[in-house]
Amino acid sequence: MTTLALLITRFSSVLWALFLPLLLLLGAGVLIFTILAERRESRRTTQGGGFRNIKAPLAISVASKVGTGSVIGVLAAMWRGSDSGVGGEAVVLWALIAMAFLVPLTYCEVKATQMAGTMPRRFVTKNINARIATIYAGALVLLYSFGFVGFQFTGIQTALGVISQHWFEIQFTAQQMLFFVIIPMVIITALIIITRNHGLFTNVLGSLIGIVVVLYTLVFILFVAKTLDFANDYVQAIWTDFCRFRTAATGIPIGLVLAFQRIIQTSETVLGTSAMAASDRRNGPRGEARIQVMATLITLFIAMVITSYVYIYGREHFPDVMLTANGVQRVQGYITTLYRVTGPFGLAVILIYFLLSGYCTVLGSYHFVNTTLRLQSHQKIVLYLGLITLSGLLSLSHFSMIFDFVDLLMFLVGAIFIVALFRDAYHRFLGKTQNPSGSENEDTPRSHP
Repeated sequence: MTTLALLITRFSSVLWALFLPLLLLLGAGVLIFTILAERRESRRTTQGGGFRNIKAPLAISVASKVGTGSVIGVLAAMWRGSDSGVGGEAVVLWALIAMAFLVPLTYCEVKATQMAGTMPRRFVTKNINARIATIYAGALVLLYSFGFVGFQFTGIQTALGVISQHWFEIQFTAQQMLFFVIIPMVIITALIIITRNHGLFTNVLGSLIGIVVVLYTLVFILFVAKTLDFANDYVQAIWTDFCRFRTAATGIPIGLVLAFQRIIQTSETVLGTSAMAASDRRNGPRGEARIQVMATLITLFIAMVITSYVYIYGREHFPDVMLTANGVQRVQGYITTLYRVTGPFGLAVILIYFLLSGYCTVLGSYHFVNTTLRLQSHQKIVLYLGLITLSGLLSLSHFSMIFDFVDLLMFLVGAIFIVALFRDAYHRFLGKTQNPSGSENEDTPRSHP
């Protein structure tokens, strides 16, 4: 297992070092073609791109993007960008640089897919071909139902471990986590999916997450108020580490690669799924694209700024909070820091945040299996349950392998979709529309649960 994890890590690192220049090149083309096409459209029509309804779509979009993966992913990126646990703060500044490119690309992606009125697989079929779309669909399902679910299982295990230790003075072993957390979660999820109640549960959980996100933000405001004298040290730590950046074999800073990976993971840009969170088509393609941009900015603030500020403060002030290779220990350090500064209120909010958002993502990942793969219903259910079970098992002791596998899948999904997006933007700039390749039928597009 260790050898396989090492191979995945090295393979992913090489591919991302090659993929990032391609992403920058094609992404720049998408931005240019979209801007030119919009200018032409604005001369032809007086139709505005304003909002008819923003509050509900924005809340749903933010709820669908935030989760334990944002915390876990940022902490892992800090570890990867560090020198054996020393440094790693520069990923925040690299993320700001990457955001300047990826956030406008989110707008282009959502607008294009909304105008096409199709699900991601159909969009790839339309702009490349059906065979590549099949590869894209398989990788997308693995990414969401195996990779991202592994992040959530790690977060949920950590939250439950903190609860058991803090209130009951019980410490779970990996075997106990398997029998008392992973297996019961899989069984409950299976019952919800089989009875076809997953839509109801994800909608309810999504509504609750919106409230928890507000409370989470208030906890951070309280945290900053109590540690205001640390703000300057936080900025200084980021800048100092930024000036010591290392480069990959292609000459691209490693921190920039890590930042692109985590922003794509958090915001879902260039994965083809951003528009699936659009819930109110009355706003039109431009309106929905702008809503998704706002949701992306809010999500990235929660992921990058809150996570990094809290954790860097913890490293500087608490000797037992360290940046280690163990993903669970990193998350425990983050929760511990919040608790020591904000007290029981902060602890309660972060634990509820981890549990609700984590399980909502686990359950919501079935949506990608259900709408992307062309299988019988029972086959989709068996595949989905198999993937989340395997992910749960590996999350107990091989989280780093899941993390690297996620990066590898994001490369594959992102590379395919950015090519499709570039071709779509180019043809729209020329005033052409692509004819679908093949005679595939796809379900009517619907919002992300």
